[in-house]
Amino acid sequence: MFFPEIGAPSLCNILGPIVMHAYNKITKVRGRVESTIISKKERDRLVAKAEEALGNEWYGWKASIDGFCMQLFTNSEHLYDFWIENWFSMSRETRSHGRLYAVLDPEINEGQPHAYYNSETKTAIIFNTEYYGQVKSWALGITCDIAEDQHDIHSIHGSCIEVNGNGIVLIAPTGTGKSTHSYALLKMEGARLHSDDWLYVRFIGGERGRASADISERKFYIRTNIVRVFPEIRFLLEKCKLENVEPLTTAEAEVLRRKGLSEDLIQKMLVDPYIAHEYSRAMLDPLWISGPEKFVDTTRVRKVILLKRDKEDLEITRKLDAEEAVEYLTGQLEQFLNPYLIVKTPEKVEVRQDFFRRLFRFAPCYLINTVQPVSAVQEKIREIVKEGC
Repeated sequence: MFFPEIGAPSLCNILGPIVMHAYNKITKVRGRVESTIISKKERDRLVAKAEEALGNEWYGWKASIDGFCMQLFTNSEHLYDFWIENWFSMSRETRSHGRLYAVLDPEINEGQPHAYYNSETKTAIIFNTEYYGQVKSWALGITCDIAEDQHDIHSIHGSCIEVNGNGIVLIAPTGTGKSTHSYALLKMEGARLHSDDWLYVRFIGGERGRASADISERKFYIRTNIVRVFPEIRFLLEKCKLENVEPLTTAEAEVLRRKGLSEDLIQKMLVDPYIAHEYSRAMLDPLWISGPEKFVDTTRVRKVILLKRDKEDLEITRKLDAEEAVEYLTGQLEQFLNPYLIVKTPEKVEVRQDFFRRLFRFAPCYLINTVQPVSAVQEKIREIVKEGC
């Protein structure tokens, strides 16, 4: 697939007729909900309540997430449909490693959404939300809880592009350009897409070995506003199942004007539902983006790039030593820049710090400030990618 040159004029204004897939679920809740870690006793009580609400009319499916069996129980057709689209399948005969109940019932919690997790039984109970991002993020969070303790397999909330056999991992908070720069790297010669949101890392061969990264998802649960940067993806989104893709309202436009957003962009958002909201999503097959020859499911991690957006910092690129990088990741508002982590005990923090120390022995870490124009930042990233390769 062709991507525009970095720095080229945007094609967002060349819209033509807006075409969307017939399936576009609009959910009441459009973000992750408040959550509570619970005891096994409370877990048993809530599971009983969930199963009573499900009755005999429920959907269930076992997903394979990096080889771990995660089972969904739900009465939401939308969550069931996206769950099947998102993951690889697991054999029915396989016992589940983790369980996730996603139940809609106005009688529970007075209809208010909430999520609960018991680490001892690896069970999540989520009430009264059909926002798929909640279910997906907690499925990954549960798998992380299992894998890091029992199998020395660790999780990164980030994207990965392989360039000439070298895995380049980008880790960043929301709004700093992770997706923009990840997909831009695909234009490099020898580049292949690995992952968009989450990857699993294991160490092979001891101190002289390598850090190997595996994919987690069969399809990407991707923000549709990626078309602002890469409009050529639009025709792919037209074939995808969608969630919360809706036009910007005039009231929302007024709020954005008060926040200082440009009138040109607001006008585009008013006519193009794909770019109108951050919460709009599509379930996209990565093989559609560039074809099977430009996709890889396992790669060797050779470099890690952390992105930030800080107008007060004049330094654009900085190489971090392992301890600097671990300290930076630990000190973020969302530790390790990973909003999907559910269990955050001191013991877990230590496990994750040790993982990143080991990772940075095999893959040097760089910190890039993305306040400059996209083209300038991408040039810096490509210099790092090419260095020593």
